Amino acid sequence: MGPAPVHGKQTPASSTSSSPSSNQPAPAASTQKKHASTAASLPPATKSTANPLKELSLEAFIAKQTPTAWTRLLANIHPAGTLPGCVVASPSKALPDYWYEWTRDSAICERALVERFVRESRQEDLTTLEEYVEASRIMQHKQTVLGGFSEGGLGEVKYHVDHEPFTGDWGRPQADGPGSRIITLGALALHLLDSGDSAKVEYVKTALYPGSPEGGERTGVLLGDLEYVATHWQMKGFDLWEEVSGHHFYTLLTLRTALLVGSRLVTHPALATPETLAASSKYAAAADAITPQLARFWDAERGFVRVTVDHGKEPGAVGTYAGTADGEDVGRQVTKKHVEEEEANVDENVNSSVYDDKHGKESELDIAVVLAVLHAGRGTGWAKLTTSFEAAKDDESFESAAKVLATLDKLVTAFDKTYPLNKGRRDGARKEAVAIGRYPEDVYDGVGMSVAHPWYLASAGAAEFLYVLVQDLASLAQRPDATFRLTPLVHSSLTSLLPTLSVPLPEPNSTLTPSHPAFIPLLSALSRFADGFLAVIQEYTGADGQLSEQFERDGVARGSEWHDGGVLEDSKKDDEGHHVEAIGRGAKDLSWSYAAWVSAVLEREKAKRAVDAVEGASATTA
Repeated sequence: MGPAPVHGKQTPASSTSSSPSSNQPAPAASTQKKHASTAASLPPATKSTANPLKELSLEAFIAKQTPTAWTRLLANIHPAGTLPGCVVASPSKALPDYWYEWTRDSAICERALVERFVRESRQEDLTTLEEYVEASRIMQHKQTVLGGFSEGGLGEVKYHVDHEPFTGDWGRPQADGPGSRIITLGALALHLLDSGDSAKVEYVKTALYPGSPEGGERTGVLLGDLEYVATHWQMKGFDLWEEVSGHHFYTLLTLRTALLVGSRLVTHPALATPETLAASSKYAAAADAITPQLARFWDAERGFVRVTVDHGKEPGAVGTYAGTADGEDVGRQVTKKHVEEEEANVDENVNSSVYDDKHGKESELDIAVVLAVLHAGRGTGWAKLTTSFEAAKDDESFESAAKVLATLDKLVTAFDKTYPLNKGRRDGARKEAVAIGRYPEDVYDGVGMSVAHPWYLASAGAAEFLYVLVQDLASLAQRPDATFRLTPLVHSSLTSLLPTLSVPLPEPNSTLTPSHPAFIPLLSALSRFADGFLAVIQEYTGADGQLSEQFERDGVARGSEWHDGGVLEDSKKDDEGHHVEAIGRGAKDLSWSYAAWVSAVLEREKAKRAVDAVEGASATTA
């Protein structure tokens, strides 16, 4: 998708495709600069108009945007030209080409449907999920570059919209894909089993775990994924951005949670047999082995969770660094395909902007750490600031939301200085939320390699994480066995992130209880700060509610840059293909952006109810 270069989901120029989509590479950043003078040859872009969504209150915007997000998300599930069960990352087919189904992205998006089905029992959601299960089964048994079903093939990254595997150069394996699918379908399976409906129980047994008795291609989707994860979690692979190979916090937390979900699932009374009990022990043992690995990501000196350790590939790995920020062949591939006439110059530009001893991420900061907790850390210490009284006597657990909050604090500080649109948001006492991107050194602009922009899903993720923390803190009112200790790390993060509270926090190492006068002001401040991230999205969403992958770093809507042949960037075209000024960058209507929005709004609703309950109880006892 997009150029052979760097960052993000892009189809390397050396690849061939049997997809119904076209593969039109864009030039490297220096080539775009070279052709800047020819921008006049593009059809003029229709000027952007004032976005009426900006004028709404946040509450009104959420009420309007959330149904839009659902509509656009569902439009990317089995759209015209795809097979049932396909979740396209985006309808963009050229600049960039995201007309594929990624295992990870699909699982994250389908999880939104699982959660809605659990809440509302919509039959249409169950039908969609059953199609996704069948599509997953088909893709699991395809022969991929990595191998077949029992040979590591489940670590394949993406598939064409007809469920055929992508075979071009790519950053593979990516084990978080099967892990994410386990978390999504494990939640569905447990819900169906708990329903007691015999037909639904039988569906779980035949389609999800363990599968039909004949096995082979009728092996349950969850059984296949769980066996893969249990035997491959130790391997290095590529991260969720598909750029860096090593061991990643996001991947390992996803795999541990997946194994724990599997261990619980297969001991359900409807599934329990001697064989499944043995499998449960195996999955739990693998999860236990991952746990100490997660401790390695905490950098106590710098005070945040690092995104990756053990950089590099496994010996003999077939995954390529082409299209990533992690290997010297990036510069060579970009140069070879797009700018041979300027080889030395472009190679120098690429290396100076991307390479360093931290594989393109000198800061080692990444929103992926926060997303890991949202996608795979709920219910764990990574999502909790509260602890039991017994645990509070010890030093801070290595699995603590305090460390993720500190990481978010560092990200907010970094991105405040990265994007022009954030100017002034953190000045003085304002301390407002900012637009968030992937990581500070990012140079993927949504099509090629130049300068990066904020991501909708990253900004929504920051909000969602804070809403999760608000719920955790509010739960203290109903948990007499729990406490909240303002460790120095927590205290410094809260003080750094939030404006001054109406009632100051007590000193570090104090215990904050629901009866403390600062408790409700803290909940309110965290909620308002989280709302601020959603307000950023409101300010820079498309006029019709469109959420692309990224949005302009200076907050100014503009038309497409020049690309070979005068091809327009997809996010700069309207539905009829006309050139327009737009705030979005990169892939248009990104499925993950919409899933991130609906998930954040759901957690906001829960947080509001939790805070209302605390305030109500406080008023009653006052």
